[in-house]
Amino acid sequence: GIEVASLRLTAHKHMIDFRYRVLDPVKARELFVRQNKPALTHQETGKVLTVPETAKVGPLRNSNEPKQGKIYWMFFGNAGNLVKAGDKVTVTIGDFQVEDLTVE
Repeated sequence: GIEVASLRLTAHKHMIDFRYRVLDPVKARELFVRQNKPALTHQETGKVLTVPETAKVGPLRNSNEPKQGKIYWMFFGNAGNLVKAGDKVTVTIGDFQVEDLTVE
């Protein structure tokens, strides 16, 4: 249902910006269900990072109805700058999982 567009450090390396293009909205629906909490696992340490939730904005992720061809985003917190450029990570959202992504 999706194609990973980018995975890069941002906000002075305190956040990880995950962007993906929807290829099939039906298959991608799993990524947009608010009850499915996204997790980014740092493969070297096994540490799991989550999507921060702010009081005014809510979770730093898209949860609209997915549209084919559109690029969506979510941010994962990177406390203590654990994840560095070049590290391998796994992104899990509900039953969706993609492994061995390299952080830019």
